[in-house]
Amino acid sequence: MADQNFKSEPNRIQYLNEQKAQGRYLLGVFPALYPREILWALNILPVEIWDPPGTAVLANKHLQPYICPIVRNGLELILRGETDIVDGFLFPHTCDSLQNLASIVNDHLELNKPVFSFYHPKMPYTAATQKFYRAQLEILINQLTSIFSPIDTDRLTECLRLSHEIGRQLNKIFKLQRTNQLSFSNSEYYPILRQGEFLWPEDYLKLLNEITAGETIPSKPDTAIVLSGILPNPVEILSLLDKLNVKVAADDLLNNQRRFYLPQSKFSNPLDALTEAYLKRPPCSTIGTPISERLNHLIKLAIGSKAKGVVFLIPKFCEPELFDLPQLKQGLQKAGISSLVIETELNCGLTGQLTTRLEAFIEMLGN
Repeated sequence: MADQNFKSEPNRIQYLNEQKAQGRYLLGVFPALYPREILWALNILPVEIWDPPGTAVLANKHLQPYICPIVRNGLELILRGETDIVDGFLFPHTCDSLQNLASIVNDHLELNKPVFSFYHPKMPYTAATQKFYRAQLEILINQLTSIFSPIDTDRLTECLRLSHEIGRQLNKIFKLQRTNQLSFSNSEYYPILRQGEFLWPEDYLKLLNEITAGETIPSKPDTAIVLSGILPNPVEILSLLDKLNVKVAADDLLNNQRRFYLPQSKFSNPLDALTEAYLKRPPCSTIGTPISERLNHLIKLAIGSKAKGVVFLIPKFCEPELFDLPQLKQGLQKAGISSLVIETELNCGLTGQLTTRLEAFIEMLGN
């Protein structure tokens, strides 16, 4: 599989310009949970904003120094004019910091672009949760259709089918990764999957089909781990794991397996299918999942993938994640699973101290 062209990410700006030339709208979407099928059905391509490169300078005038780097770098990207290509922004209610960013962008920057918020419910779920979430879907549709294209119900049903097929292929890839049947290194595997953050669904599905249809070459890593946190960044950490012959056999990342779901087509109404899919997402700090549920999920991931430890990769000042960490670490220790917490800025590279900590942790797992 080493010669497959899907290992090379397409030029993002060129790709987005091509999508616009085809008559599609672009919506800049901040992390993490949102009904992408609705956007697709409205001929809107979601362009997710997770970890823009570069150093924040302009954003520091608007934000306190202890803010999440995803928020700070995202605002920097907007202030530098590098999001001029998008036709608007969508902010899911992931955390207070992102909601505050939505207010800054909408109320103070005068971008002349629409800013949408999507309020998804937090746990514990009750009888009213389903009704609330479905109502939020309808509100979002009404807001989007007032500015962009009218929604086509048949196209929404087709987008649900596409989403289900994407999920089915991702599930295959997760299983191949867990059983060491992919030839990808860590630093190749995650960038490939992350192309789904900006590809049109048919293009992303084609990419995933190429992966699952390709030759599988069993790998033999010295050590397997579970990677948890918000996103697989920086790349240098994944490259270091490759150098140490460590395989990320499973992950609990917000931008990957933690938001994995399979929307079903058995519902007569697509909005009911989307609601059901949301309620069945894996445990996550951003939806208020009880820590005991997330702990059990991590333990099952570790046992199922034969991982020897869990590495938490957390952006600095990420409150939802940091609130859960003490009890998760304690619970993993009781279960006989070692863990390491790496709290980092985005795109900061590897320091000597961080390299030493990770190398020592991996060495400990091997003993």
